[in-house]
Amino acid sequence: MGNFIHPTATVDAGAQLGDENYVGPYCIVGPNVRMGSGNRLEAYVSIGTAAQHRDYFRKPPGPVLIGDHNVLREYATVNGGSIATTTLGSDCKLLIGAHIGHDAIVRDRCTLSNNATLSGHTIIGYGANLGLAVVVHQYLAVGALAMVGMNSTVTRDLLPFAVAYGSPCESKKINRAGLERSGVPAGDLALFEQWFEGVRGAPEAPLEHDYRRFLAEFAADRKACRGAQGSD
Repeated sequence: MGNFIHPTATVDAGAQLGDENYVGPYCIVGPNVRMGSGNRLEAYVSIGTAAQHRDYFRKPPGPVLIGDHNVLREYATVNGGSIATTTLGSDCKLLIGAHIGHDAIVRDRCTLSNNATLSGHTIIGYGANLGLAVVVHQYLAVGALAMVGMNSTVTRDLLPFAVAYGSPCESKKINRAGLERSGVPAGDLALFEQWFEGVRGAPEAPLEHDYRRFLAEFAADRKACRGAQGSD
């Protein structure tokens, strides 16, 4: 099936859209956007506009890659990349006014609540949930399945599976409820709680769910974020 594009929306001829996308009133989809299928863009969503940094007037909008089955509520914005591709995975929710800065990566099944803001070159791990008005400083990584409380100011990397909040934001405890909802067995939860509290290293015992990959991914993300420093 085709896409629905509201008559007031502006979709650049260079944008590539899959199937069954909904592009609502007054949305803007820029020239270097590649979008999958089944996404819903509510009114005034803007994707693929130029990066917000010092070279704004000297560089054309960079690439944006959007996966499948995402919901972007009113006034959500996704800037184009400056040196890489700004990426939004699949099955994500961006609520009203959420912002993804240039060159950021948001992996699958993430939630950015109203007015949550990601600065450039940030990486948000699988299934992370950022509360109302959370701000993430540039060049930082938030681990998979982390829960970040409303109005938090993130000025350091946040561990996977953490509940974190405050200004500056700090990891407080393991996100047990979120892990349980994700289907992690009780035995595995106990192993990760011990790791989080510093009792032991990352679990070595076989896990019913291979969540250890999120730990390796987080380490790689931190390295990638640091490597991007000084690019703006």
